[in-house]
Amino acid sequence: MEGREAIGAFAGEELARLRQLLDVLPVSVAVYAPDGKVILANQARIAMFGEITTLEQAVARSAPRRDDNTPYDREELPGWRALRGETVAGERIRLRTVEGREIVVLGSATPLRDRSGAIIGAVLVLSDITALSELDRGRRELFSMANHDLRTPLGSILVFVDLARRNVSDPKRLEEAVAKIERAAQRMLRLTGDLLDAARFEAGAIPIEPVDADLAARVREAIARQSAAEKIDAVLPDAPVRARFDEDRIDQVLDNLLANALKHTSPGTRVTVTVAVDAGSAHVRVRDRGAGIAPDERARLFAPFYQTPRGRTYGGTGLGLHISRRIAEAHGGRLWLEESGPEGSTFTLSLPQHPS
Repeated sequence: MEGREAIGAFAGEELARLRQLLDVLPVSVAVYAPDGKVILANQARIAMFGEITTLEQAVARSAPRRDDNTPYDREELPGWRALRGETVAGERIRLRTVEGREIVVLGSATPLRDRSGAIIGAVLVLSDITALSELDRGRRELFSMANHDLRTPLGSILVFVDLARRNVSDPKRLEEAVAKIERAAQRMLRLTGDLLDAARFEAGAIPIEPVDADLAARVREAIARQSAAEKIDAVLPDAPVRARFDEDRIDQVLDNLLANALKHTSPGTRVTVTVAVDAGSAHVRVRDRGAGIAPDERARLFAPFYQTPRGRTYGGTGLGLHISRRIAEAHGGRLWLEESGPEGSTFTLSLPQHPS
C-alpha cells in the first residue's frame, strides 16, 4: 500500500481523535506510511524536531548515534525496522533536536497492519530520558571519582603521618607535614560532605538551623577564606544586611560560588562580589570574567552530578551548584544564573531579608 492509500486508511474523524489523543502525550509520536512519509506527528514530536514530512528527513535532521557516538546505519533505526515488520522496544539513541541540543531517547516502534496482515505504516515513539541518562552517567562518574579522590588523600595522610613521626624533633618540617595532613583531611571532608548532602536531599531532608545574622559579614569572611582572595573585589554595604539563615549552610553556598568564579575567571581578571538589598530580599551577586556558559549547558547547570566540559578539568563532584540551590530554596530563597556571555557569568543568591 502506497503512502496516499495509507493516509486514507487513517482519514476522517478517527484521525482527528487520534491527533487529539497524541497531542497530550509528553513523548514524541510519529505515524509513517510504508514509503516513510509522515501521516501524523504529535506536538511533542514537532517541538523536538520541527515540521518534517518524511522519515528520511527526520533521520537527516536528528543525526542518530549510539552511546559510543557512532552513527546508525539507516536500516538499523527503529522506524525503518518497524516498516519492515519488526517490533522494537526501548532502543537507546542519541539525537539532535531542532534547536541543536543533544538528547538521549528510548525509541520504540511497531508496524501497523491491515486485516490481511499487510504493513500499512509504522508508529515510532521516542521518550526523552536525557535527564535520567545524565543522572546515571553522573552517578557512575561520581563513584569512580570518589574511589580515586578518597584513596588519594588517604594515601597522602598515611605518607605525611609517617613523615611527621620521622621529623618529630624538627618543628618546621613537622609543621609542614601536619599542614599537608590537614589539607588532605579537609579534601576528604568536602567530598564526603557533598555525598552526604546529595543523599539527604534526594530523601527530601534538608537540615538547616536559621539564626538572625549579617549576610554582608558572611560574605567578607567567605572571601577571606579563598586561597586567591586577592583576586576578588567586594562591593559591600557599610551597614549590616540582616537576614535569617543557617550560617554554615550559607557559608557552603558562598564558598562554592566564589571557588567556581575563581576557577573560571580569565587570567589577569578579577571576580566581583556585590551585596545589595532590594524589595525585601538580600542579594549576593558573584561575577567572573570567564568565557561564559554555552546556552545548551545552562538548563543542566544545577542538575546533580552535572559538570560543564570545562568544569570537568577541575575535578569535583558536580554537586556544588545543585546542593547550593537546594540550600537557597530551603531558606525560601533562590540561586540562579543571572547572566552569561563572552565577558563572564553572574550567579545570584537571594535570601528573604529578616524584618528589623
